[in-house]
Amino acid sequence: MTQKQPANAHRLAIGDFTLTTLMDGQFEAGLDVLLNIDEARARQLHDASRRPAPARISLSAYLLDTGTQKILIDAGFGPLGGGAGGLLADSLADAGVKPADIDTVLITHVHPDHIGGLIDDNDQPTLPNATILVPAGEMDFWSGEAPNEGLEEHFQAAARVFKAVGSQMQRLEGDEVLPGVTRVPLPGHTPDHSGYRIRSANEQVLIWTDIVHMPQIQFPNPDAGIGFDVDPDQARETRKQIMAELAESREMVAGHHLDFPGVGYVVEDGEGYRFLPHVWQPTA
Repeated sequence: MTQKQPANAHRLAIGDFTLTTLMDGQFEAGLDVLLNIDEARARQLHDASRRPAPARISLSAYLLDTGTQKILIDAGFGPLGGGAGGLLADSLADAGVKPADIDTVLITHVHPDHIGGLIDDNDQPTLPNATILVPAGEMDFWSGEAPNEGLEEHFQAAARVFKAVGSQMQRLEGDEVLPGVTRVPLPGHTPDHSGYRIRSANEQVLIWTDIVHMPQIQFPNPDAGIGFDVDPDQARETRKQIMAELAESREMVAGHHLDFPGVGYVVEDGEGYRFLPHVWQPTA
């Protein structure tokens, strides 16, 4: 017997801003989607995590309220997930926000589970008043031809969304995005895969988007990649570098595939790392 959780939104104060995690859903993936890790070791780590099999990858989006703007960071799966996601509208409602209230969308990268929620089942825009900022390198890559057959479905999904919301899209050049928001290049998962650092009143958090998909495996073994990585070698180096930086700086991190509410800290643990989740509080 399963029951839907009553709330899919979690608020967190970042200085004078409010960052809300919005649950979009979960999707299943076999451990064979992992790269650069022995199958037995992956199985051992997964079993030790007490997670169900097959593995379930969490999917969230983030809403940043600066007091003057409501900024959505990615939009979930929408109709592209085949029922695996698509809870963004419900989660926005849980947060007391209407789709028409969103004035800006920051895209981290152009994968279906991050852009699909920009359209509905009829390929109509879901966020009618939003300007959609897409990293320039992502627009260039996903507007071209698929470099191999394995990426064709992702390119088709990108074309579908670009066609529907093209009039709302703008190229994001450089790293200074909006007041209090800076783009952080984290290439490898996709060519211009981008995180966003949010700063307000001496507090900050890095939204690192898809640095990890299976935290129970990739934190203790950051060499492990995922089959969705466009450049697995670069993705691995980016993951190891940013984990080391965050473990040293103690900066809070948020990730679209970290377990809801997807915010916490990276700490060293032997030859790898572990994730310390933010302790939920009844008030932001």
